[in-house]
Amino acid sequence: MSDSEVASVARRFLDAIVWGEHVVVWEMLSPVGREHVLAAGDRRGLDPLQAQRIRLGTSPLEERDAFLSGLVQGLRVDFSKVSLEDVGPADDVVERSDGAIEVPLECPATFGTDNWSAGTLVVSCHEGAWLVDHLRPMVSGGG
Repeated sequence: MSDSEVASVARRFLDAIVWGEHVVVWEMLSPVGREHVLAAGDRRGLDPLQAQRIRLGTSPLEERDAFLSGLVQGLRVDFSKVSLEDVGPADDVVERSDGAIEVPLECPATFGTDNWSAGTLVVSCHEGAWLVDHLRPMVSGGG
């Protein structure tokens, strides 16, 4: 995967969060990413049967949309220290030994000349498509 393809995947995922495209966010998550989200939901009281329906794609539309809307809202909260609209992929991606690619995320500094770290996005290839495994926001709000 080229750096421009990595940047495109990262940018599309971030844009989906900004625009509230909850179905796109879900579709861009890898199986690993989806399990991470469902595990977080479990820790917050998500009914195990509801989680299984979401996992299998058999939940009623209203149930799925409510869960995914909550997911997008939670991701927005995770980035509340920075303007999510300004967050984008940095140029220095890192290929990991497992084949996944870490994409540093950054946003313009409110003072000075350097960009601030906004977190990291991890993507990996699943069945020929690059999907998001993890999104790790920088919760300190700058760096």
